[in-house]
Amino acid sequence: MSTLWTFGCSFTAEYDPIDNIFPPYENNFDRYKNWRGGSFPKTWPNILAEKIDYKVMNCAMGGASNYHIFNQFINVCELIQKDDILVFGWTQLGRFVAINMVQNLICQVLPNGGGDYDDLGMCKKTVEEILVNRTHPLWKEEVLNWIKFINVFTEKIGVEAYHWTSDDRIFDAENKEIFNSDRFIVVRDPGAIESEIFVDKHNMMWYLTHQDHYGGIQRGKIIDETNHEIQDGHMGEFGQIVQSEMFYDHISHVSKILNK
Repeated sequence: MSTLWTFGCSFTAEYDPIDNIFPPYENNFDRYKNWRGGSFPKTWPNILAEKIDYKVMNCAMGGASNYHIFNQFINVCELIQKDDILVFGWTQLGRFVAINMVQNLICQVLPNGGGDYDDLGMCKKTVEEILVNRTHPLWKEEVLNWIKFINVFTEKIGVEAYHWTSDDRIFDAENKEIFNSDRFIVVRDPGAIESEIFVDKHNMMWYLTHQDHYGGIQRGKIIDETNHEIQDGHMGEFGQIVQSEMFYDHISHVSKILNK
């Protein structure tokens, strides 16, 4: 059986509760699991894999930067086989990596993420200046070059790679080259793009969580599903289903592997 490989941040990763490892501490995923009676819904990579009859290997990690996402792929690239399908969920451009000088490991640095800047060997002001620098739109070219390499590499070994992003500064359907490429999963829905209701017409997360997908009721995110009991913007059960259906509709329509 072929493999669906997924790479990305928390919008692709499996739910990651603390699960009583450090009691009494818990995170929103613990609270969501308890709210649901002790179980999580299937994430979109698992639902998509079932739809295309593939096994799934979800390499995504919550809080990942695009550097980490690219390295997720590098770390497993020799395991990828002909007819496998890859889906990359590129994240916010502001995120970057730095060495934790105390723990001797690579850390993901997120805007508004807090953390102990001293352990990075940088003061808070330095980190903030880097974050300001990363607001420049040219940073997207770095990710687009990685995407180009991934597409060329996977094509040569008989694999298909697809790309979406939660940061529409990297790419969106307004770019005609992106719009006309089957490799990119973007908001192509004319009803959404032409709508006066959709505020951020090309932002994937805005589109996937819009109430039009849920019978006019906000149900896509955990915060919506739990009636604001859990203040978390990640996808809940219904959002995972909508995301998997959108991705399946695109991939199943354009994939040469699935349509042999």
